[in-house]
Amino acid sequence: MTPRRLNRQLTTLLVFTISLGTVPRLDELAREYASKDVVFVAASLDDAETQPKIAAFLEKKKIASLPIWIGASPETLKQFQLGEMVPATIIFDQNGEPTARIMGEASRKDITSRLDWLLNNRAGKPPKPLLKNF
Repeated sequence: MTPRRLNRQLTTLLVFTISLGTVPRLDELAREYASKDVVFVAASLDDAETQPKIAAFLEKKKIASLPIWIGASPETLKQFQLGEMVPATIIFDQNGEPTARIMGEASRKDITSRLDWLLNNRAGKPPKPLLKNF
């Protein structure tokens, strides 16, 4: 997946994780922002041994609306200029351009403040384009 392949009509948030524990919170935010044309994608860096457990986890937690990109790698993190640690988050604007990167755990406020700024035509003080939470 590259930014250019993303739908240019949507704001997209891409979260890289190896911890499925963050997925329920992302699913909640995805449902909250769905009517605002924001797409959330969780990118799994799970290895081949743990990938088969993803579907069962999603079913158990009743997560049906959050797309999971299986097969991301540490190289993918580098391509998106997110360093080498997870979790990591990148937010793309409606034109597929990266507007924010969050290295480390992203709080609800970290995510919503950046999305709301984009959705409000970048009105007001812009949030930091790079946030390091580690």
